[in-house]
Amino acid sequence: MDRIYLDHAATTPLLPEVREAMLPWLSDGFGNPSSLHSEGRRARAAVDQSREILSELLGCLFGEIVFTSCGTEAANLGVIGGALSARDQFGGYEVILAAAEHHCVLHTQPFLERLGFKVLIAPVDREAKVDMNWLDDHIRPRTALVSVMHANNELGTLNPIDEIGKMCRREKMFFHIDAVQTFPDTWRVDDFEADLLTISAHKFYGPKGVGLLYARSGVKPTPLIVGGGQEREVRAGTENVAGIVGAGAAAQIVAGWGDWRSQVAECRDAFESELGDEFVASVKHSERLAGHSHVRYPGVDAETALIRLDREGISASSGAACSSGSLEPSHVLAACGYTEEESKEGLRFTFGKTNTVEQAKHAGKIVRETLAEISSRRKVH
Repeated sequence: MDRIYLDHAATTPLLPEVREAMLPWLSDGFGNPSSLHSEGRRARAAVDQSREILSELLGCLFGEIVFTSCGTEAANLGVIGGALSARDQFGGYEVILAAAEHHCVLHTQPFLERLGFKVLIAPVDREAKVDMNWLDDHIRPRTALVSVMHANNELGTLNPIDEIGKMCRREKMFFHIDAVQTFPDTWRVDDFEADLLTISAHKFYGPKGVGLLYARSGVKPTPLIVGGGQEREVRAGTENVAGIVGAGAAAQIVAGWGDWRSQVAECRDAFESELGDEFVASVKHSERLAGHSHVRYPGVDAETALIRLDREGISASSGAACSSGSLEPSHVLAACGYTEEESKEGLRFTFGKTNTVEQAKHAGKIVRETLAEISSRRKVH
């Protein structure tokens, strides 16, 4: 049975060319980038080459990039470290997080509150887009930092980040963007007036274990990991040279694919055309990412559906966190106003460069038939 992978929003397959680029730095290129000898200088040059590639794609300065161990660490550094720095510089003590953010942002709330911040949660609409009127009313002089994701990782809907950036410019505060789902693309950090922005290599066909925080010149987040002078004293710890090389290689390759997202959108549309009227689309009115299809089959919970689909060779997700082997209701759907039962039904299918239209149609047929079978059995019982 040939499996069909439809979970690219969770992680993407490592490109063979990226693996080849990384291999030398897993063997002979073992030097510590902070060392002054030849091996160390070679490693430093490799890290800096990737920093240069990524800074060009982001449209930022070489020195505005901070490498981390993952997207979660980058987001934590951007939100917590950014809020602390903003408080020191401007005296702000309120932090605004959107209700449908990834847990790596939302779960900073108790930590921030222990540090003395007041955290406000911005509501979102039925399709996970942040309430702009609410933001306009609550961005004020005492705000230290606002964090809103560019595209929702579950539903794929895009927030009007450029407008939010302009709102933040009215006052002295920092604006953090989780751009994990949208990099690389045609946008640049200045398009959003971003002060801090997070990406993760394994979301764009690079290796796991490498994240990146863009921090605008003059915006120095308070370090959360200390004990070394690496990454311009913003993030201590010896750099993952092989992973950083892989991140740079992946970004450069993907950026050179041209309009590949139209191919991905074609696959998604072909998939959705096979689902049938029983499925309810979660996004009907908003712009969404090319590869995202988020649906519900009323009466069928995601956990049961995903287990059965896995047996049929379809890899998908609910977009929710997994706890003790049991899927929790989606906090994103809950924030959108769905009931607890509806929040347990959400299924996320996300397409990538390696998918084909033929695959997508076949997957849609399998999903339709599998969930119809589950539903009919439940009705019998």
